[in-house]
Amino acid sequence: MYRLICALLVMSSVLKAQQTQPNVLFILADDLGINALNCYGNQLVESPNIDQLFESGMHFTNGYANDPTCAPSRAAIMTGQLAPRTSIYRVIDRYKTAKNAREMRRYMKYLPPVSAHLYSGNSGLCPDKLNMARVFNTNGYATAAFGKWHLGTGTSAMHNIGFDEAIETKNHFNFKSIPSQNDYDSLVYNADYCTKKGIDFMTRSVQNNQAFFLYMPYYLVHAPFDPKPQYVRHFQNKLRGTEYEQERVIDVLAMIRSLDDSVGELMQALTELGVDDNTIIIFTSDNGHYRVKDNNIFALPYKGNKGDVWEGGIRVPYIFKWPEHINGSTSSDSPIVHVDLLPTLADMLDLKMDKSHVMDGISLKKVLLDKGTVSRDIPLVWFYTNYSGFNSKTKQFQSKWVNVIQHQHYKLIEDVETAAFELYDLQRDPVEQSNIISEKPELAQKLMDKLEMAKKRCGLPMPLKNPEFVR
Repeated sequence: MYRLICALLVMSSVLKAQQTQPNVLFILADDLGINALNCYGNQLVESPNIDQLFESGMHFTNGYANDPTCAPSRAAIMTGQLAPRTSIYRVIDRYKTAKNAREMRRYMKYLPPVSAHLYSGNSGLCPDKLNMARVFNTNGYATAAFGKWHLGTGTSAMHNIGFDEAIETKNHFNFKSIPSQNDYDSLVYNADYCTKKGIDFMTRSVQNNQAFFLYMPYYLVHAPFDPKPQYVRHFQNKLRGTEYEQERVIDVLAMIRSLDDSVGELMQALTELGVDDNTIIIFTSDNGHYRVKDNNIFALPYKGNKGDVWEGGIRVPYIFKWPEHINGSTSSDSPIVHVDLLPTLADMLDLKMDKSHVMDGISLKKVLLDKGTVSRDIPLVWFYTNYSGFNSKTKQFQSKWVNVIQHQHYKLIEDVETAAFELYDLQRDPVEQSNIISEKPELAQKLMDKLEMAKKRCGLPMPLKNPEFVR
């Protein structure tokens, strides 16, 4: 009897430790715009599970990505730092690799900062840099990641960066895995595979009475457009005869439905494992939505798309759930950006961190736990250095080097090539139709000064003159 009582006391102590140390499930969608969920206002979209998450937690109405493309944003999520500190400015240097790269460079006045290469061996996110995986690991969590990485290969690969377990996957059907796995075939859907791996990891962690951090960066809804046939048929029937009966719109809707299925399976697993009440769930996206055949339906009402610093290119959904801590069916208009995620989680969970690691974000713990407002002393800034989409006829770039600062509800955009500025009042003009730079010169100058201070604080290199520039 004595031994039995002792065993029960030990078991109770272990279970209590698991119950008091919250788990974290971080779900990251790919290219999912602010208007690509039913709960955020798009009635065409079917996302019942994410809608349920939305209703049971807090969502943000002013959520931003740190970049309108994926790699810099993912680096910001992992490190809490902006691109000048991670050296991941771009996905790829198109002004070096494109077929018309030589012609492109003739029309670039400046050379952008050197970016860590993501596709060559031992290059990408610095393996020695503090990141979200290592923070949770050093605080006693079991850690895992399954899905898209896009932050480097070799020593910078996802399975080498600090997770206990990690499998990178690319594409949808007939997907590739790194390290290469042999437990699936070409008919298995990437998202389904990653979800199964994630649930298996959570199950083992709970069985071992160990708190877990699970990072689920799905490849959905990034191209290639490779949805499940049954969902394509479903939306074809649903939209027949409407203005939205377009192949690509239907493909995206079908892919969002698959993403929602995976979110639902993860949430159901938490419930079945009995840890739903003790798990923080975060759902967001890496950047704004791409344009679908001249249709901006997944970024409306905002201007721009993925690859733009307009609101449509950088606004993304943010949803947080933590039963008995975060009030359900609530919203916040506080700005939130990717670099805020690491400091927020560290603050909420009292995680120990290397104090020498500078973070560019702030903690939103008070907002999430309904304990007050948060003042942001450091304005939101974007350093978008991606020269791409060059038109040989017009000699213009679809995107080029622009720096952006947003303070309170004013947004200033600097065109580095032309030294021209634009100013928008997002409170009165959220769709950025009226450039008020000439109406508020003093305000514009204050924002210019703040932008220069941000550049120096983060270590953004000065523009270098391009010796090939001829115009």
